Amino acid sequence: MATKKAKKKKRRPLEFDYLQVDKIDVSFWNVRKSNVKEDIKELEDSIREIGVQQPIVVYEKDDGRYELIIGQRRYLACQNLGKYRIPALIAKVRSKTDAVIRSFSENIHRLELSYQDKMRVATELLSKFGSIKKVAQHIGVGEQTVIKYLGYAAVPEEIKKMVDEGKFGATTALEIARNIPDEKRAIEIAEKVEELPRSEDRDYLVDVARENPSKSVETVFKIAKKRSLMKTITIHVTRNIYKALTEAAERYGRGKESVAREAIEEWLTRRGLY
Repeated sequence: MATKKAKKKKRRPLEFDYLQVDKIDVSFWNVRKSNVKEDIKELEDSIREIGVQQPIVVYEKDDGRYELIIGQRRYLACQNLGKYRIPALIAKVRSKTDAVIRSFSENIHRLELSYQDKMRVATELLSKFGSIKKVAQHIGVGEQTVIKYLGYAAVPEEIKKMVDEGKFGATTALEIARNIPDEKRAIEIAEKVEELPRSEDRDYLVDVARENPSKSVETVFKIAKKRSLMKTITIHVTRNIYKALTEAAERYGRGKESVAREAIEEWLTRRGLY
């Protein structure tokens, strides 16, 4: 006797709607708990400039409210901006476990643009808009982030001239541009840099300038010369980490110490320790 084939249940597509922000809840079922507010200001700037480009995903609860599954940072940014509605896809979930799996899958499989793609886009936009500030406004990130994407193209012409004159190398010029977005101040720091013969002293001067944006260039230079705030540690790394640091230094035209220092700062910043 032939058995009947079980009919495959057809899944309903996600429904799209603009939902009131204050009708959406975020419970512990949303898997993203760490780094939720990391770079949230940049996301707010992006939404303010071009709107929410990707809808959040929610499911409707029995009380008529909605539970967030995917898009916590977009939701928080809209909440901070005082947005009344947000574009959303309303999913059908079988259980809260199903919601957790969806949330986890979306976060773990998200693929970021490669650094090379970010550099290419930033360079193209710079040629169109003519200034780092305008590029930052249009893509919704900070000026320092744009400078990192641009690389040597972001170095002010006066500082490039100092490199051509042999006053310091391109790596130092890049460090100045990356860390000091204000062009006038960057040039003033560059003029002081050539007074310091050792590369580690030059790096330290740039670090002090970045951490003390309100202090005069003369004061920053005095602090750097004293090196009173300088702390040195030795870190033993595996061969693979050393190889990766070397590759990063060559690819982005920087010193290994500089790459390692930035990696440590980024790690500490993400955890709210720096």
